[in-house]
Amino acid sequence: MRLNRLDLTRYGKFTDRQIDFGSSEPGRPDLHIVYGPNEAGKSTALAAFLDLLFGIEARSRYDFLHPYATMRIGASLDLASGTRAFVRIKRPQNSLLDGGEQPVPDGLILGDLGAIDRASYRTMFSLDDDTLEAGGESILASKGDLGQLLFSASAGLAELSRTLVALRGEADGFYRFRARSGELHDLKAQLATLKEERERIDTAASEYAQLVETRDRASVQYEEALGERGQVRSRMDEIRRLVNAMPRLAALKALRADLEPLAGLPEPPPGWLESLPRLQAEEIELATRADAIDRDIDRVTDEIEAIAVDEHGLRLAERADRLAELRARSVTAEKDLPLRHLQLKEIDLAISGILRRLECPEQTAPGSLLLAASQVGALRSLIEQRSGVEAALNGSRREWTEAGRRLADLRERLGAAGPDDQPGAATAFAALAGAVNALRADDHLARRRIAERTRANLLDVLAERLSALKPWSGKADELAAISVPAAYDIERWKAATAEAQAEIDRHGSAIERLTTERRRLEAERDSIGATAGPVSDQEAAAIRAAREAAWARHRRALDATSADAYEGTLRRDDAVVHARFGNAKDVARLHQLTQAIAVLIADLDRAGELHAVASGRMATLRAEIAAALRAIGPAMPPDMSLSHLEAWLAARERILDLREQRRQADRDLREAETDAAAARERLLSALAAAGTSHDAAADLDALALAAQTAIDREAGKQALRDQADERRRDLARRDADMNAAAAAERDWSQAWEKACAGSWLGRGGIPGVATVRECLVELAALEPVLDKRSGLADRIQKMEHDQAAFADEVAALAGELGMDDRSRPSLDLAHDVAHRVEAARAAEATRATRMTSLDDLRERQRDVVDRIAVNARRKIEMTGYFDVTSLIEVGERLRSAEKKADLQRREIDEARALRDAIGETAEHDAEALLEGLDRPALETELGELTARFEDLDRRARELFTAHSKAVDRVEAVGGDDAVARLEERRRTGLLEIEDKALRHFRLRVGIVAAEQALRSYRDRHRSSMMKRASEAFRTISRGAYTGLATQPEKDGEILLGVGADGSSKIASDMSKGTRFQLYLALRVAGYHEFARLRPAVPFVADDIMETFDDFRAEEAFRVFSDMAEVGQVIYLTHHRHLLDIAQRVCPGVRVHELGPGPG
Repeated sequence: MRLNRLDLTRYGKFTDRQIDFGSSEPGRPDLHIVYGPNEAGKSTALAAFLDLLFGIEARSRYDFLHPYATMRIGASLDLASGTRAFVRIKRPQNSLLDGGEQPVPDGLILGDLGAIDRASYRTMFSLDDDTLEAGGESILASKGDLGQLLFSASAGLAELSRTLVALRGEADGFYRFRARSGELHDLKAQLATLKEERERIDTAASEYAQLVETRDRASVQYEEALGERGQVRSRMDEIRRLVNAMPRLAALKALRADLEPLAGLPEPPPGWLESLPRLQAEEIELATRADAIDRDIDRVTDEIEAIAVDEHGLRLAERADRLAELRARSVTAEKDLPLRHLQLKEIDLAISGILRRLECPEQTAPGSLLLAASQVGALRSLIEQRSGVEAALNGSRREWTEAGRRLADLRERLGAAGPDDQPGAATAFAALAGAVNALRADDHLARRRIAERTRANLLDVLAERLSALKPWSGKADELAAISVPAAYDIERWKAATAEAQAEIDRHGSAIERLTTERRRLEAERDSIGATAGPVSDQEAAAIRAAREAAWARHRRALDATSADAYEGTLRRDDAVVHARFGNAKDVARLHQLTQAIAVLIADLDRAGELHAVASGRMATLRAEIAAALRAIGPAMPPDMSLSHLEAWLAARERILDLREQRRQADRDLREAETDAAAARERLLSALAAAGTSHDAAADLDALALAAQTAIDREAGKQALRDQADERRRDLARRDADMNAAAAAERDWSQAWEKACAGSWLGRGGIPGVATVRECLVELAALEPVLDKRSGLADRIQKMEHDQAAFADEVAALAGELGMDDRSRPSLDLAHDVAHRVEAARAAEATRATRMTSLDDLRERQRDVVDRIAVNARRKIEMTGYFDVTSLIEVGERLRSAEKKADLQRREIDEARALRDAIGETAEHDAEALLEGLDRPALETELGELTARFEDLDRRARELFTAHSKAVDRVEAVGGDDAVARLEERRRTGLLEIEDKALRHFRLRVGIVAAEQALRSYRDRHRSSMMKRASEAFRTISRGAYTGLATQPEKDGEILLGVGADGSSKIASDMSKGTRFQLYLALRVAGYHEFARLRPAVPFVADDIMETFDDFRAEEAFRVFSDMAEVGQVIYLTHHRHLLDIAQRVCPGVRVHELGPGPG
């Protein structure tokens, strides 16, 4: 046999998964490795292969994804008859299908397996960690026994020796020669005990009447005492219940008194008590956070106000930055004087051109046209802002208009969608959505389809099975209703029939034997009489009587006639006496034969009587069996054998099981239909509650569609409402943006007028942005020209002039900054100016940072204020509900409400306990009963009754003792069938001894035969297997052991491992890992032996190299490669490094990978 392909269609974690091993190739080892990480399903694949061969187990643990009814495994197998495709499904019978989905017998596969079962296959051709470890332990337990070690690995005989030992122990437990204990000894002791018991109870009947009268009298007295004692006990129990119930009544009254002040307290909504502490904590926390944020805002505001920004320093920053350039020109001017004279004229011409473009008179001093850096920066900033301000204003207006239009459109769409829903519509539609989701999650449709399909299949199988019950015919329910004999009746009939038939045969044989013996003895007697004359005692006595009669006649007559007659009888008597003396042995033998014939005649008559009795008993049994068959049905043949009847009853039981399965399928179908109806009712109720129009008579799918349509429509309306809210908020935002843009435009105009008015640009009116932009361009060009001319002039005049210019600029800056100090050097003054400008810049940056922090704090303040408002509304709700002013009072009311609920629960429990205690059904009846009772009087009565009860109880025990003794004396007499029952037990004991003696004999004979067969098998196969096992062990151990050897012992031979150094070690003394390797070597040898005698089957090993290092793993794969030369070998592993080892040892190995995910 060979596995070409394994189809894991629906099995365990796998769905439609296939492992293709391909076809075998001549000259290539048939070695396969199935690789996959942990949980990939390797062990599941091994279990699927075994289930394919032997059927899916009744309680399979691989149904966690696919139910039993859907499990399916397929495979392509090479068999002796050719390549066949098979499918295995989960079914009690006919679970193996061919490629055409038709049932085929399991024998098609099992025939190629040599008729071995699942356990034998796992033992012989399947290895995993558990079996490998168990094999190592079996080596340890065998203590090196050669036969057990060698052949337990090949022929599935691992347990045979232990089974024989167990059977021998069982046989010795029944009887062992010269043993003084055992089951037979115990049974004989029981027979002796029964005999003594029978003799003891076999009493005369003269005393029986008196004993019976004493027993009856004692019984009457005992019953009367019990009745009176019971009445007293009942009254005591009643008083105890009443007394015990009185504290409960007091507790009930106390609870009601505690409840009375709380009667007017309203019941709070659920969850208030749990949410109150959180609300109080949030109130405190939010107040604290609000105070902290206010303080932070004040602090940051103070910090902002405390920051003094030097506006002059900022305005002169650019000029201060350019001061370095003037200094450099002053230093280098002296070097550039020749060139600067030529450039001065060009600069004057350029200045004249700039003045013309600025529309200024020629006499205008160019320097007066220059603007301060702050003015230029302000103007440029305003120019740059203008486009943004205009764009923001225009954009905000457009967006405000567009937002209004979108809101109007959405309001039209919302109006077209229908009027607003009534209050509670959201809850109704949520319930409707829940009903639809529950309907989708329900599996009643799938359960209905499965139940219908299962029912149809069961009906087909039932019809087929019922037709096999011929000659009986009918339905399954009729089959369940018929009266059939019980299993113990069948066993009784079989035993009685066998016993009766054995007696008939035995007595018939006795009759034949006794008849033959009688005829033989009679023939012998007649032959003796014919040869020796009338020598029998009867004949001799008759002749002697005739002689005495003749003598009497002669004495009376005394004549010649009487004398002659007497003489004749005398002579005859003498002749007989003489003959008897002459044939004494024959006479004695004749006596013996006569006696023996008489005994045989008596035995023959008795044997005939017993034969008739046994025949009558057999006829009675057959009549009883025929009556049972007629009770089953008139069509049942009255002469049906018990074995056929047993088979018929077994088939009936299987049909009744199928009938129960069909009824279960009917119940499942009804449950599925009931669930569908319930789901339909829930959906109808939800549709009605949601006010959705629907057809109440429509089917479930149409109702679900209507519900989903209504849900979608409502969801659309809700989406429109949400969009309308969002667009209203968007319009408000757009309006705010537009107002902000308009305010920004006004601020810009004011800043522009102010900036222009502060310079010569505003002398003739406020110029436009374009004019100022072009003027700034020209002024930007004028300033460097003037600077350059001034520098040239300085350099032309002298170095002092350059220094003076530098000093003048520094003085000018210092003057503008209020730092003018002519006594200080210009360089130091320039340094101070730069330092002041940098300080102004730093102050401006600090103020910007503080302003950002202030904005963040105000945003947090708004969030806290919103949360305080939410908590305030919640507080108002709670305080208003309880009509109080603070949350503390709300807490007190909530705790009082909780106390009230607890008191009410306790009141109900106490009232129920009160009713249970006194047995009253109504609460007011129990209370009324207890109100009129006097506890001291009840306790006094209870004390009196307790003393009386103890007296009555003592008397009842005394009367019971007397009655028991009287009964024992009557029963000891044996007036009933006790003697017969003892005799029956004795006969049963004898039959048990007979049955167990026969089993003991069979066990002894079977043990001897099995041991002989086992020795024969081991002797026949030991040589080849020892050779294979030695080679495999040497390979796997990498030469640490050169092979295996044997050593004779008193009861056989033991297995030794021969080390590389020549030492030897008993198998049971090896290390755990070495024992594992030895067991693997023995299994390999067993596989080769199996393949030598019959066609090989697939050998499967599941990750057995966990404890092997890489070297031993390499040798193990070498052994597997050798095995793959004679049969298919499949190794399952999650160790990737083993793939490289296997491919190095056996290049022709084929690797199949299983993914880590779901199958």
